[in-house]
Amino acid sequence: MIDTSKWEYFYKIDYTGDHEVTTNMMYTPKVNSEKTMMCMIWDENEPYQNENTKMTKELIDFFFEREIRYLTYFQKFDWAAKLIEIDNIKRSIFIEFPGETLNNIVTNPNRSLDIECPDWKDQIFNILKDIKECGYYKMALYPHCFFINNNKITTFDFYGCIEMSYPYIERNKIEGLIGPDSSSRFDSATTKDVVDFSVFFKNTMLSHLHNTWSQNPFPEFYRKLFDEKL
Repeated sequence: MIDTSKWEYFYKIDYTGDHEVTTNMMYTPKVNSEKTMMCMIWDENEPYQNENTKMTKELIDFFFEREIRYLTYFQKFDWAAKLIEIDNIKRSIFIEFPGETLNNIVTNPNRSLDIECPDWKDQIFNILKDIKECGYYKMALYPHCFFINNNKITTFDFYGCIEMSYPYIERNKIEGLIGPDSSSRFDSATTKDVVDFSVFFKNTMLSHLHNTWSQNPFPEFYRKLFDEKL
């Protein structure tokens, strides 16, 4: 069992400014001192999530199980974060991690993805293509959901994956993660209290990511993946 008691919380840089904020609403990320490993702690009582009062154990468990399911499934691809260990008792997932995400690059005016990883667009497109060909959508597509490992774009945060053959989840199951800033996105994909994540995914790809990527290739990715005119 890996001891994380001296590990530090991991944050992202806010995309509208230069201050640190929590990376997500679902789990608490901690990184070891060597900056080689991340622990994703799925615990609604962690102080890291102290501003999020709507999370319940049932909701966290729901997404914890999904992260394990899809992270394990995609281990066959070299773009998936390498799984090191799962602790079901402490609801913790350990992955290989280089200490920063693409968020640290795109929010820094002195750094450039085009310089640090010139083919980053091709790599991310191929990740989405592989996921689609496996029959899934991946909702978590922000820069902080990707990192560079030996010149290879790598991704994690698979808890938002869903089967293309049945992309539906009852809204009351996930209402706790819907904040005021995202309610309209969920509303546009909800019919009769069921969220259609094929609609949510399309809206995300076409119109939601432009404020987080310095160059937003996702509308073009969607057209290429689904052969649609924009």
